[in-house]
Amino acid sequence: MTDLATAAIDYATRGLPIFPLVPRTKRPATAHGKDDATADVDQVDQWWRDNPNANIGLRPPTGFVVIDVDPRAGGSLDHLGSVPPTRIAATGGHGHHIWLRHSCERVRGRLAGAPGIDLKTDTGYVVVPPSVHPNGNQYRWVSEYPVAWLPEHLTERVSAAVYKTPSVPTGAHGRSADRFVGLVQTVSTAAEGNRNHLLFWACCRAIEGGADPAVFVDLVHAAVKVGLAEAEAQRTVQSAMRRAAA
Repeated sequence: MTDLATAAIDYATRGLPIFPLVPRTKRPATAHGKDDATADVDQVDQWWRDNPNANIGLRPPTGFVVIDVDPRAGGSLDHLGSVPPTRIAATGGHGHHIWLRHSCERVRGRLAGAPGIDLKTDTGYVVVPPSVHPNGNQYRWVSEYPVAWLPEHLTERVSAAVYKTPSVPTGAHGRSADRFVGLVQTVSTAAEGNRNHLLFWACCRAIEGGADPAVFVDLVHAAVKVGLAEAEAQRTVQSAMRRAAA
């Protein structure tokens, strides 16, 4: 049994939902990616018997956030300030994954006020040790303390504002947000790499249909929920509106 297979079974045994990635990549090796993540040891064992060198993708459990610091995009541990002893992995790309617990109602897609730092929750996944980066470097644990709580000074930078959908009048001349629920659902299931495109498409369709402002609030909310940065989602909505007005 390979080190990757042994680690995968160990994660599952501890109740952590995982799934296989194409060897030496971050690409899911299953049909539904993170949605296939499971702690079922028999399933995990079968996956790694079929592909013993598969990398390991882990979907953070609810209530956990992984701060993904990527120095290639300008991220630095210095941007975080002090962090309590917690579980930390060194990534194959010379960055860090810092695991913390949180009680935020919603989490941003990126850490506010810092470049190159993404936030991963149960809406996404992270690559975990001993997976192998495309450059050949191995992910490894550099700190195995129990996962600590998010420190107070980072809470505001991690927590996202919660959108409250305003009541929308309906009637002979009103347009109910219910008419556009399919667009919102489409955005809420968008895969990484296609989120911005689907949000733009959905906004264009909503504009064509004469949607109320509440629909665009819901579309932004859905995009942020699947990992798109809030500011980026807002820019996409504005871009769609500018196109419609052109």
